[in-house]
Order: sequence, then C-alpha cells, then structure tokens
Amino acid sequence: MPFVIKRSWGVNYKSLLARPRISHKVSEYVFDFINENILKPNKVLQSDKYVYVFTISFSPSIPKNRKFPFPYTSPFATKTRLFFGQKGFRTFEKVEKWATLSVIADDIDQSITPHEYATVVFKMFADFLLSNYKKFDKEVFDKLILQLDKNYIESFVFPASFDEQQYSLDDIEMPVIPLSKGYDWVGLGEWTKINPKTEYLKHYPL
Repeated sequence: MPFVIKRSWGVNYKSLLARPRISHKVSEYVFDFINENILKPNKVLQSDKYVYVFTISFSPSIPKNRKFPFPYTSPFATKTRLFFGQKGFRTFEKVEKWATLSVIADDIDQSITPHEYATVVFKMFADFLLSNYKKFDKEVFDKLILQLDKNYIESFVFPASFDEQQYSLDDIEMPVIPLSKGYDWVGLGEWTKINPKTEYLKHYPL
C-alpha cells in the first residue's frame, strides 16, 4: 500500500514566504510513525489496490471577518490553530485515493521548529482519522504524540534549503496574490505570476 505525502502552501506570495522551512522528511517520518503504530495494527489504509496520496496544506492567518464557528471543529483546535480533515477520499483512475489535510493558523510560519512542526502534522493526520474512522479516539493520539522521536526530528538541518522542503508546485510558474495584499483575497486581475523558487530565494538565499 504505497503512500505519498505532499505539502502545499496558499495561493499568495506571503504564504510562500511564511511556509514552514522544514525538510519534507519530517512529514514522512510522522506519517510512517502513525502508520506503524495506528494504521497497521488496526488494518486501516492497508489495501494494496490503491496508492494513498495525502496533501497537507498550511495557511497562515485565521480569517477575522468570518462568523464562527466553522462547519465543524477539530478536537485539536485552539484559538490560533484550526484543523480541517477531508471527509473520505477522492478516487482517481480507480488506483489512487487522495485526501487534503489543512491547518489554518496565526502562529505557524517560517520560524516554526522541526519538533513543533511534527506535532502539527501529527494532529493533522489524527484529525483526519478521527473524523473518518469510529474505531479511533483522541486519547490514543494524545498518548502517541508524546512518543515522537524528538532527537531524530531535530537531526534534520533547520532551516531546510528550498530543495529539501519539496512543496508542490515549487517548479511551476503560477499566479499568486501579490505580497502587498497580504492574505486578502483579490480579483484575478490583481494577481501576479511568479516562479516560486526564484522568488523564495530572493528572501531566503540558502
């Protein structure tokens, strides 16, 4: 049962600069840890018929002009971090199952440390599993998160280089909301086309 872990960032210039500067290997370690300790023992997501593709998405800044509550609330949510796990999977070509796991936060940016980042990713996957499988309960995840190997997680170079981060769409020219607009949504006519790697290295020349 192959697994693919992808990462994405919001469609604005500011999110490009604020995304966690963490090696992609940390996300993969967290998922492997959950797979070994939760999924395999419970025979969840173990079918050889599919490739399971998870995209974890980081969006800075909780919207302040929205009336709360959101449609549903994660048991891991705080005042500064909101977690959203997709209900079920989308199936592609009958061989791939895709799911997007998102966190919107006021306190997750380019300065987040590898271990803190790992706990966020853990909670993203835990939230998805809790909302899709009744056999799990939050207490199991609360205990398991304490067993993450902090020394191993912090053994990766921080901040990670652009190439070591490996976010989706990093090598594709794409339109984004310009830096001057922050996280505000603006009409497509105000978007600007950028090469993510070129623009990122202007600010973080690693």
